[in-house]
Amino acid sequence: MLIRVALLMILLCLPIFLLAKVFLIFTFILFAAFATQLAAFLLIAAFCLLIFGGLFGGMKQLFNAAWTYISAPQREKRYFLFVKNKQTTQKRRFHFQRIQLNYFKESECQNLLKKNNQQHLNALSDSIERKLKQYKTDISKDLFLQLQLENHYYRMQQNEQALLKLHHKIVNLMGK
Repeated sequence: MLIRVALLMILLCLPIFLLAKVFLIFTFILFAAFATQLAAFLLIAAFCLLIFGGLFGGMKQLFNAAWTYISAPQREKRYFLFVKNKQTTQKRRFHFQRIQLNYFKESECQNLLKKNNQQHLNALSDSIERKLKQYKTDISKDLFLQLQLENHYYRMQQNEQALLKLHHKIVNLMGK
């Protein structure tokens, strides 16, 4: 409504300015000055009305937004969203903690398995070493050194299949 009034005032200024121009042409200077001042006053009043109307409308919108924000239904809605968000965050945290714990558990199992395999490889290699020393006098020196080198090589490679074959080879060799 204020905008319509302000626009009508601005549109009313245009004919008054034209009337002032006509008065100047016919040398009615007093009427021309009065018409010019009236048109300028209407123009300034229209712009002030627009500015104050806009400020008033903006303040009204701001007040309504603040009032809506602090109203009871909005507070309840925000609290509900807060609780929902908190539950979602806790569910995500629990999920990722469970994944992390499973990862650490699996990592620990892998480390224990590696240690256990290493212990078994060392025990098998030591058993082969003892067998070789036990039968050192029964075999040639070259064969003894070759078997010792194979044992050392397979142990460094951590090749359990080759160590088992070497152990069976030594047992079969000494069994003859």
